[in-house]
Amino acid sequence: MARLMENRLTQLTSLRRGTALAARKTSAVSAITLCSATLSEDGRFEPPLGPLYIASALESVGVEVDFRDFQLQEDAHCFSGDGLARFLLGHQRIVAISCFVDMLPAVLDATRQLSEREPETTIVLGGPGPTAAARRILEEYPWIDAIVRGEGDEAVIELVELLRGKRTGSIAGVIYRNGGNLVDGRARARNRSLDDLPLPAYHLIDWTRYDTARVITTRGCSYRCSFCDVTALWGNRSVYRDIEMTVREMEMLRHQYGKRFISIVDDTFVLNRGRVREFCRTLIARRSDIQWGCFGRINLMTAELMALMQDAGCRGIFYGIDSGSQRVLDRTVKRVRSEDILPVIRLSTRYFENIEASFIWGYPFESLADFRKTYDVAAQAALFAPKVNVQLHLLSPLPLSPIYQEFPKALVEPDPADRSWLLLPPIFMDERAERLSTMVRAAPDIHPGFYSFVSPSKRAKRKSLERSVSVLNQVVGSTFSDPRRRRLLKRRVKCVEREVLSEFHSPAEQVGAGLAVSFFRRCRNRDEFDAGKKPFVGTRGAAITRERGRAKGTISESQANSLSRAKLAAQ
Repeated sequence: MARLMENRLTQLTSLRRGTALAARKTSAVSAITLCSATLSEDGRFEPPLGPLYIASALESVGVEVDFRDFQLQEDAHCFSGDGLARFLLGHQRIVAISCFVDMLPAVLDATRQLSEREPETTIVLGGPGPTAAARRILEEYPWIDAIVRGEGDEAVIELVELLRGKRTGSIAGVIYRNGGNLVDGRARARNRSLDDLPLPAYHLIDWTRYDTARVITTRGCSYRCSFCDVTALWGNRSVYRDIEMTVREMEMLRHQYGKRFISIVDDTFVLNRGRVREFCRTLIARRSDIQWGCFGRINLMTAELMALMQDAGCRGIFYGIDSGSQRVLDRTVKRVRSEDILPVIRLSTRYFENIEASFIWGYPFESLADFRKTYDVAAQAALFAPKVNVQLHLLSPLPLSPIYQEFPKALVEPDPADRSWLLLPPIFMDERAERLSTMVRAAPDIHPGFYSFVSPSKRAKRKSLERSVSVLNQVVGSTFSDPRRRRLLKRRVKCVEREVLSEFHSPAEQVGAGLAVSFFRRCRNRDEFDAGKKPFVGTRGAAITRERGRAKGTISESQANSLSRAKLAAQ
């Protein structure tokens, strides 16, 4: 396999050597295949905003966009590029693909196949996945012609001019091949006038295939959390849209496309609390009848702000809590006080229907004592289930994150026992990913997110996690023999939920019980969730709960019984 791939790389390199991108591709550039290669989460389909903004930019300069959304493909997954390569059949001479870190190996594999099939195709990548290691990708994978780094709304227009022969030289925010050399443009200045951008090209998608809509009200984040790469990608600056224009877009999505629930996907929606208040008052004054969810921040929430958000239609909120240890919070520049976490979670349950509480473990400097403090906080949050859904993720080192820059030599492949807690796909553990795991191992600096860090006392930490999974299995399995608990699959029975949550006493057990209660709610609400009527119901949870309910439709009692027997037999 490795020798075959090496031979193919040699062939591709010789095909492209000495041929400048602009000289080789001087057609009219009248059409481009633009593909979003971001997968849906838990079976919920949301429009890919970034690529749709790029589509509008391309249309503004007369390019016909053949838009494709890979998440809608029935067999879409990230463990090989075969499905994406088939999905791209019949593409235009220029193919542009946007993806996140989790899909980057599959995208590279798919484009290799595409380039072998049609070597004259121009392949352009963009999005957070390739941005982080743009130069290294072009050095390592000769079939990639160009990468747009960061914001692409203006850069793609200049790239089209280059392909049309109307300009030469470097392009800010773009790196491309020029014969045997790479032309690497300077970093592009942030777009400071988002209101001048055309709206996403909503007319290119079939809205009947999407469960909810999405909008942005701002780009960027002013925080510098060391495990995150948002600041590295966007700069330490937030750029805001006009509130009136944003609300009008939301109303259009509600009335023209029938999407009552809208996800606000700003990295941190509540950064500017005065602006959030104005946004909420505008929605209330206009009687917009829109429900929405957003990303909050523990240190920015107040009862007054939550009440106003609730009145304006906010139903779900996501908190990246990340640790319960003040030492780790300070070490990661989180700018959150550990003593504020649970009071804000408790307060949030008064105002929001669904709260996601996300924690990270496996930092290279996280002691066992730090981990236990995180688990203590997670356990207390789990007692608010099902309103609060606790997540526990093993830290994924992102290429541009400060923590990876500090510990580049501390990467290790995740242990199979870590599979339930991985944020990115288990590339090294899935038999479908043989080619991709070879690719990732050959260039870990391009794909560090698929690894984890060496972390102190990892075996002891995993023991607590395994106990949580055991309790989750035990509670779900009990629906087979306990008719009272089986009722939780069909409707909410608060007294039974309280029994489940009070049955266990250690932090690990309480986390497992909370995950089970949240899982039952997700089963009950699956149809409404798929229809976009229930926000953040069990999303972004540990893989162990994601994989239980990933089939479309509400889980049946017979399915629950089968799952329970299988899990119990495995114990």
